[in-house]
Amino acid sequence: MTAAIRLPVAPRPFRDELLSSWMARVAARYDLEVPGLTAYLVGQGGRAPDLRKIDDICPDRGLLRLWARGCRIDSARLERLSLKSRYTERPPDWFFEGARGTVPACLACFDADLAAGRDAYVRAEWRLAEQIVCPAHTEMLRDRCPGCGCHLRISFRIRDGRLRPFCRKCDGQLTGRGGAAAVRSAAEFAKTVFGLQRQAGRIVRGCADLRAPLEQAIRTLWAPLDRVDAARPVLALWFDQPGWHCPFEVRAVVGTPAPLRRLPVRWRALTLVVLQDLFGAALVSDGTMPEAASRLFRRVAPTRYLSQERASAICKGMPHADRGKRGVQRLSKSPVHRLSGNFEGERADFG
Repeated sequence: MTAAIRLPVAPRPFRDELLSSWMARVAARYDLEVPGLTAYLVGQGGRAPDLRKIDDICPDRGLLRLWARGCRIDSARLERLSLKSRYTERPPDWFFEGARGTVPACLACFDADLAAGRDAYVRAEWRLAEQIVCPAHTEMLRDRCPGCGCHLRISFRIRDGRLRPFCRKCDGQLTGRGGAAAVRSAAEFAKTVFGLQRQAGRIVRGCADLRAPLEQAIRTLWAPLDRVDAARPVLALWFDQPGWHCPFEVRAVVGTPAPLRRLPVRWRALTLVVLQDLFGAALVSDGTMPEAASRLFRRVAPTRYLSQERASAICKGMPHADRGKRGVQRLSKSPVHRLSGNFEGERADFG
């Protein structure tokens, strides 16, 4: 029988740290990645768990016991790092799930870690779907590397005895120092979105009767338009400018049941701004559908589930986009011809 492997050095997790961030910090102390260190902890003849993607929401308990034994830490403490334990009342659709395992980050928080003389780490609250602005620094979160512009995937490396964050793609250190100063308009926009973020957070945390209409409004904004060959969301009508087309980075989100969960930071911010423009600071309808919202929502792609009942439902403030979820997803995957739906000739789509 192989003796249990104990690591000589294992940093303790921070109170607000993401589970995958702590695992990455421990592995970085030995110049390894998380899968490699897990295989080492298993030992010869053992079988390492599948680590193609670390589940921060509800992690595997066998994996937690393995790491707890190797790092000399209570497994219950590691389990409390999971998002499910931190936010017990939050639905799974309100946890952010980035492309290729990316997590948005605040570079100013990394600089604060350096100034405090501690390891840099990823905060758990950055995985909340409505989290767009850092509450500590009132700056927009970054989901792309400022150096190479690729999706932000963070790795940790030891510099001067402390772990510092680096971009996996370009090996550039992630810091907010030395960059271009934020313009006043960007700072004001961040403050405005921060207020909307707090309002959305209050709805998600405690107002179940408002959460369902909020989710339904977001799904409707990101439902496809009623043109079969136009894979554009209803949100496109809000821009009111000819020639606008849905960017490739968000086209896969059109028609999904939880769009806010997979949208980049700036598109999530835009979604909240549109909701404020349509429904006010409450972000949800108060029972009567405003004219601007009704004009947008009536352009949802028609399906066999949306019949005559659809018009009356919209007037009552309850768009039934979720009824046609299957058809909406099918339409969102339709190919977009270069001459249809997305270019200047299709001015009718903008009212």
